[in-house]
Amino acid sequence: MGDRYQRGGGNLAKAMGELAGLRGAGGADVKAFCAGPVHALILAGALVESGLYRRVIVVGGGSLAKLGMKFRGHLAAGYPILEDVLTGVAIDVAADDGRSPRLRLDAAATLRLGDGDAPHQVAQALTVAPLRRLGWRLSDVDRFAVELHNPDITEPAGSGNVPAHNYRLLAALAVQAGEIDRAGMAGFERAHGLPGFSPTQGHIASAVAYLSHAIAGLTEGALRRVQLVAKGSLFLGRMTTTGDGASVVLERNER
Repeated sequence: MGDRYQRGGGNLAKAMGELAGLRGAGGADVKAFCAGPVHALILAGALVESGLYRRVIVVGGGSLAKLGMKFRGHLAAGYPILEDVLTGVAIDVAADDGRSPRLRLDAAATLRLGDGDAPHQVAQALTVAPLRRLGWRLSDVDRFAVELHNPDITEPAGSGNVPAHNYRLLAALAVQAGEIDRAGMAGFERAHGLPGFSPTQGHIASAVAYLSHAIAGLTEGALRRVQLVAKGSLFLGRMTTTGDGASVVLERNER
């Protein structure tokens, strides 16, 4: 996006608003690689909570560069090119209507520069720390939505089962905190985790793919709390060697 003077510039948000004929709306882009949608969701919630705006729409989607991104691994393993889907999301963030799930901004977190990039450090900062801040245990969250890549796509390419790895790490942190014993790890993963189902790489697969299911479970189902946990690879921008991440909790509206 952009031109030879403004590479990566422009404003897709304003362009989409213009195409939709929303003359009274403004817009701005949020760029944070795979963590972008959750960062944007937190920012949208803060803008509404502060009273600055009545309604904020978060819109994002995959790019052509994501199509067949790991095709070499698939072809080498005798598979067809599996990453052949582009997806998008649109999230309507508005004031409390008494029914829709609440966005718990007091349980939001971002990965700070001093938190570290090791997997257990990232999980501690994005998952455990914001829950502890409110006196919650890991088991007080019904579902954790992490990187939800479909393992049928990632395993042949050599990336492994990404969701299973994340949930195993969360179960280990629950053991460390004394919430469960080691024998209960598999049960914790089944009870609080999700199978990977997102057919694409990148930011749609990183937690936000579960959002519509979370909303249904928090309004019509038995869910009470869902934590969205997204991680991003800032080194892809060639600006830093650090990673990034953001998390936030959605909660059933009890009004």
